[in-house]
Amino acid sequence: MVISDIDEKRCSYHPNVLTRLRCSKCGKPICPRCAVETPVGFRCPDCAAVRGLPTYQTNTVTLLKSIGIGLVIAIVVGLVWGRFSEWNFYLALILGFGVAEGMAWGANYKRGSDLQIAAIVCVIIGLALARIVIADRSPFYTIGDLLNHPSAPGVAQTFQIRLLPDLLFAALALAIPYIRFR
Repeated sequence: MVISDIDEKRCSYHPNVLTRLRCSKCGKPICPRCAVETPVGFRCPDCAAVRGLPTYQTNTVTLLKSIGIGLVIAIVVGLVWGRFSEWNFYLALILGFGVAEGMAWGANYKRGSDLQIAAIVCVIIGLALARIVIADRSPFYTIGDLLNHPSAPGVAQTFQIRLLPDLLFAALALAIPYIRFR
């Protein structure tokens, strides 16, 4: 078979590119930039049906069940983190993965923005609880002193706040459920 220049057509998606390649399903001219490789040959983006993973709107009962599971995990990890604050990295991982996977289990491994937001809120509650436990154990200030005088010297020492590491550990714990449920 002889292929001539007559067989060249303009790509359906990139009109300035001449091509001899065609979609194996619909026969539309496609260039190598827009061709999607499938087990049955190259297809155009429309026929290849390139889509992301499905997300679901979780029903109220399942959402409440998964939020309950996430809160229990966040509270337990927050209390442990408050007592063993030197284990920041590991407890950030346990908080993020524990809440995300516990809530995913409670929601039958569904994904969606409602679960994502709820999981992030649970992680924030766990992080806040850890700081409250740390401050409560501190000999410098009580929670009442902190609420009445938030700009008092020693607040960072009371909460053991080290800006960069604490932000990194909090970001790590928050990123896990964000990625898990998107």
